[in-house]
Amino acid sequence: MSNVGALSRAIANSQTPSFTKERETMKRAITTALPLLTAIALLGLSNATAAEELWVIRDGKLVNEGLDWPEGLTPERPYIPGHPMWGTWIHCAGTTVDGLYVVPKMVGNRTNHARFMTAKSALGDCEFKAVFSCAGGGGTALPIIHIKDRGRLLFARDGSKIWMSLRKQSLPFKGFAGPCPANVYDGKLHSMAVKRVGDNISFYYDDKQINEQSIDPDTNLYMWFDALRITPKIKSIKLTAEKLSDKLGTGFKSAAPIEEIFKGSGARDKAEYGKACRYRIPALAVSTKGTILAFAEARRTGGGDIGNIDAVVRRSEDGGKTLGPEIVVWDDGDRSVNNPSAAVDPKTGRIWVFMGRWDGRTPSQHVAYSDDDGKTWSKSKDMTKILRDQIKDGRRLVIPGPGSGIVLQRGKYAGRLIIPMNHGAAWGPSVVYSDAHGTTWKPGGALHANIGESKCAALCDGSVLFVGNPGPPETSRRLTIIPAGGTKNATEMWHAEDMKHVGCQGAVERHSWPKDGKPGLILYSGPGVANARAQGTLRGSYDDGKTWPWKLEYYQGPSGYSDVSVLPDGRVIVLFEKDGKSKLGFTILPAPPAEPPSKPAK
Repeated sequence: MSNVGALSRAIANSQTPSFTKERETMKRAITTALPLLTAIALLGLSNATAAEELWVIRDGKLVNEGLDWPEGLTPERPYIPGHPMWGTWIHCAGTTVDGLYVVPKMVGNRTNHARFMTAKSALGDCEFKAVFSCAGGGGTALPIIHIKDRGRLLFARDGSKIWMSLRKQSLPFKGFAGPCPANVYDGKLHSMAVKRVGDNISFYYDDKQINEQSIDPDTNLYMWFDALRITPKIKSIKLTAEKLSDKLGTGFKSAAPIEEIFKGSGARDKAEYGKACRYRIPALAVSTKGTILAFAEARRTGGGDIGNIDAVVRRSEDGGKTLGPEIVVWDDGDRSVNNPSAAVDPKTGRIWVFMGRWDGRTPSQHVAYSDDDGKTWSKSKDMTKILRDQIKDGRRLVIPGPGSGIVLQRGKYAGRLIIPMNHGAAWGPSVVYSDAHGTTWKPGGALHANIGESKCAALCDGSVLFVGNPGPPETSRRLTIIPAGGTKNATEMWHAEDMKHVGCQGAVERHSWPKDGKPGLILYSGPGVANARAQGTLRGSYDDGKTWPWKLEYYQGPSGYSDVSVLPDGRVIVLFEKDGKSKLGFTILPAPPAEPPSKPAK
């Protein structure tokens, strides 16, 4: 970027109402440079920064080059062919009437998709502006400017306020709301705009600033206008920027390289090994030979929790540098095989995997094993009746995991294999365990309350800590302890107030035990923000789950279900749902500190 662009941006920053003393100093310094800027302008130097423009709608006419459409798409074709909902919609169809592009709700008998996704993103100083009108109330849809992964600028349904929605945003703005000088549904032309100058970003309605806040000046911004179901009449949609970029995704930071080891390919007509519509529900284990085993659900033809789903695994024999091909653990035809949850017997080396079968009505539990380090797997065995017949408190087991099981390593319970299990309509945490190297399994203790999709880790006294989902409207993780090596029922549940984030499965794992004056460490992995499945973060507890003072954000972007395992050298493996519900990211992080930080993480 040229000095002219940087100085221009700095001047604009210094003129905002919220400038600080530092900006006042900058303003005085820049004022002395104005003669130089004037001279440059008068000379018309060729290297002076020039703004780039992208029109989506200009003078009421659609500019196809301004839209980010799937290859070959025209307004009359389906938005996402084959998609169960969008496949019946058409895209941005409209007509120009009196200088306005009119986008009806319906075209013929098909719903019209009025989402004008821009073909470029913006770098540097920029402005995205839509001028439009709409009549009637907002109902369930509103005129919106999306700022990808950061927020949505939209209106109250009665048109009285304009506000920033932060729901499901990975890098959220600070929320705000402001009054509308004029009701957006009055049928007259109004404008919405987002403008970045330097490290400030501002939001406007009818050219009046509603809010201003700080932003990284170097990140690309991808913005578009959405007017779903409100029959807008659009005069213009325009993006102006110092530089337009073909990069439409947000650049997310990560603590270490991330490899996407399972990648969904969208809805499919038939099941095919090695391919799936979506890969979800990660689980990890490390064999006695040091082989990393990365498990997942392969949702072959559709993305739902119920359908043609196989349990699969990929193996790494070189510490995660390379992973072998997808191996099927269990394929039950068109039926669902859910939540593979593994435990490695340290004495025999046998790898056990519990799996659930779930059709929404009748749950069942099954187990398989491998004696060749995960290369091949036994026929699965139905454990439903065996476990049910041993249960004395009336609970109904549902499904294992998500995430793998553990092996107790200390005291009289050493060697016990434990699988975390959900039970009942409230999905309370339960234990299924084996003291016979997996040849027999028994139901253990439980908590008769909702924690939801909780995983477990061993505590120093042989008890088992479960950490699970918060229930709405809560945002703090729910915890309980099932005592006596996981065999007695829990009676208490509490919340980890230093782990507040969105409702989503998370993983917990013992990293190390107290030794040589060091306290030992338990790790937790999950989303790091309260508004979205995003900012995948490791938390560390040095007091058996009472507090979690250490954290490391391993991925800044969308991050869902995860699992954690530990290599012999202390490095941490994380397998997590990356950038939505279709693919799994695999990363190996440095060993965490052996002692808590002097200042707890927020």
